[in-house]
Amino acid sequence: MFIILYAVWSLGLILFRGEPFNDNRQIGYTLLIAIFAFAGSGMVLIRDPLRAYVLGARVGTLLALIIALYLSVTDGGRIGVGGNQAVFAFVAGVAAISAAIPLRKASRYLPNGPQWLVLGFAAVLTSETRAVIVVLPIFAAVETVIFLKRFSIRQQGTAYAILFAAIAALVVVGPVGSIISKRFAGMIEYYDTGHAANWEDKVSADIREVMWRRASNVIAAHPLAGVGSYSKMDYVRAEAGDKASMLDGFRHVHNTVLDELLNDGIVGLIFMACAFISIFVYLWRTADSWAMRRALIYFALVCGSYGMLHNPLLHEVTISSTMFFLAALNAAASRRIMAARRAGLTSYVLGKKSAA
Repeated sequence: MFIILYAVWSLGLILFRGEPFNDNRQIGYTLLIAIFAFAGSGMVLIRDPLRAYVLGARVGTLLALIIALYLSVTDGGRIGVGGNQAVFAFVAGVAAISAAIPLRKASRYLPNGPQWLVLGFAAVLTSETRAVIVVLPIFAAVETVIFLKRFSIRQQGTAYAILFAAIAALVVVGPVGSIISKRFAGMIEYYDTGHAANWEDKVSADIREVMWRRASNVIAAHPLAGVGSYSKMDYVRAEAGDKASMLDGFRHVHNTVLDELLNDGIVGLIFMACAFISIFVYLWRTADSWAMRRALIYFALVCGSYGMLHNPLLHEVTISSTMFFLAALNAAASRRIMAARRAGLTSYVLGKKSAA
């Protein structure tokens, strides 16, 4: 319901403002979100939608890692989708989170376990996208600890020793240390000492600072309905004054909340927030395991982290990744609820079934 309200509000504002349809990406993005909101209804027709989705995510994670490593070795530089490194990182991160969802009777060739988050993290490292790099290893560590609890203390100790040795080797002599140092060390040094000499991409932070400050000014002047996606950067550049040239070529302000406030105002942001919060609560209540709930938490965190510096709802690939994750879990929940009702039960919450 809230997704439809959001789509009607967003598209209605576009028509009301008389924005041109040509090269107006917001129309396509809004329609994609609205259409994909019904993807779960179609997935219900699959016998086991969650299994199909998770196995696909595992294959996708493997392929993403193989291709990313190949391109990294042959071409060098940061790996991305169509030249967009952040988009690749987000999609690979969501795929890894999805792949880590445990399945009953999992294939021995694509087994359950935290290794999918590790492989996904390795793929994301080739993109050097900080917004995903900072959260994915935390998820992998949590899942590894939970996974190893099934073994004896001695076996756990051996496994941890091997893991720590492998991590140390990758950080000290492998590529991991150099990537992390390149993307984080200079930034940390700047905020600690004020010296920016070692912060290679400080200009990116400067651009974001200008965009966010000026965007806030525009939002304060147009809080209710925003100014529209088609002309929002013109407003932001006008506010930027002599720094307007820094924003040339940018189509949005690289922050989900600010972008939405500029596009559709507070009303649009409320509709969007209510839509995703409601589906999150529904999936949380109908999850059949805590592993599923952890996947929801990881998904929310990676979306939040990514959304602070980018916007998962302003690219067709990240929109698809976001909506299909929710659709697959929604379809699986719907099938569980329908099965419970056929068995004469009235509710299904985290595997707790109430009799009629």
